[in-house]
Amino acid sequence: YINSDTGKTETRTLPGEDFLWLVLKHVLPRRFRRSRDYGFLHGNAKRKLSLVQLVLNVMVKAIEPVIRPQFKCKQCGEVMNHIAFRFLKPT
Repeated sequence: YINSDTGKTETRTLPGEDFLWLVLKHVLPRRFRRSRDYGFLHGNAKRKLSLVQLVLNVMVKAIEPVIRPQFKCKQCGEVMNHIAFRFLKPT
């Protein structure tokens, strides 16, 4: 865990019951929902969020698109579409 006083990563040994208590403190009771799932914080409320940002005069930087290199087929020379990326472990 990261110690909030020092900001350093530390290791702590706990009995199982204490560990479960610390984990279960973050679980909401039945029928409760996180507040971020409602109102303008909901995932589908982009228009409401932009309206709130406009009213509060909050400027959000636009995300710059990542420019990826184009790979061409060795046989036909056409540009290939990326379907997935696979990262290999260094040997």
